[in-house]
Amino acid sequence: MHVTTLGRTGLMVSRMGLGCGGHSRLGLATGKDEANAIAVVHKALELGINFIDTAESYKTETAVGKALLLARTPREQVVLSTKLSPQQDGKFSSKAEFKERFSGNLARLQTDYADILHLHGVKADEYAYCLSELVPALFELRDEGKIRFLGITEAFGPDPQHAMLSPAVTNDNCWDVVMAGFNVLNQSARERVLLATRTKKIGVLCMFAVRRVLSNPSALKTLLTELVADGQLPSAALSVFPEGDITELAYQFCRDEPGIDIVLSGTGNPAHLAANAAALLGPALPASHREMLMQVFNGLDSISGN
Repeated sequence: MHVTTLGRTGLMVSRMGLGCGGHSRLGLATGKDEANAIAVVHKALELGINFIDTAESYKTETAVGKALLLARTPREQVVLSTKLSPQQDGKFSSKAEFKERFSGNLARLQTDYADILHLHGVKADEYAYCLSELVPALFELRDEGKIRFLGITEAFGPDPQHAMLSPAVTNDNCWDVVMAGFNVLNQSARERVLLATRTKKIGVLCMFAVRRVLSNPSALKTLLTELVADGQLPSAALSVFPEGDITELAYQFCRDEPGIDIVLSGTGNPAHLAANAAALLGPALPASHREMLMQVFNGLDSISGN
């Protein structure tokens, strides 16, 4: 597995990270048991993936914690990223409530610190509260040695234009790591997020590299046909992808984007994770093909690829 430095954090991380959320949540959301979830984490470690991203809301922290203990992997060899939403039960958490909730994250992960704690899925109208009330909590947790770096993730599904994340990384200097939505169909983060993160050396985790549309050839063809008919894409969009599975192309497109450090992959199947890792490790796309994909989908920012 290829490695890189995660922004300004100094953390050496695998280019693929294990995402414990998404539609699968290590298989727990699709009817598979905890033993299977643990097997997925163990496969990630076997493949050389040292970055694991989970969250309170995913309900996968317990499985991750158990998997790491069973694997007897030294804590310092794994970069653990977890997340807390700014709201719980329909109301914002106070600073004290937020810190108390985080004690639950650590207990479930069976560790005494997280490498990165993100504010999770923050919407544009929540950001001001996060900045004034919850960022101080993050700094306190860092000073207490309970986290190492501050992060924030966007809600890319309902916010494919990065209305929250773009001003956050442009205007504020508290973020060490961010999670941004980026894929071949929606490349808008290149200008709206990655310009600022590259300048400030903010680490970037890429989510939505391959989701339902990009992993389903017939659904992708249907979507492209509709977008061409609506005038949102040129007719060339119907012929830019090879026939069949484009998973490898989609992962490599994100991997080779300047400013993206880690491409997250989520699954409930160890063999599927191995296949995704192999796809990510493939050769770079030919420059001409990459340029064509950039030109054809330039300006399309209405969909997430979910």
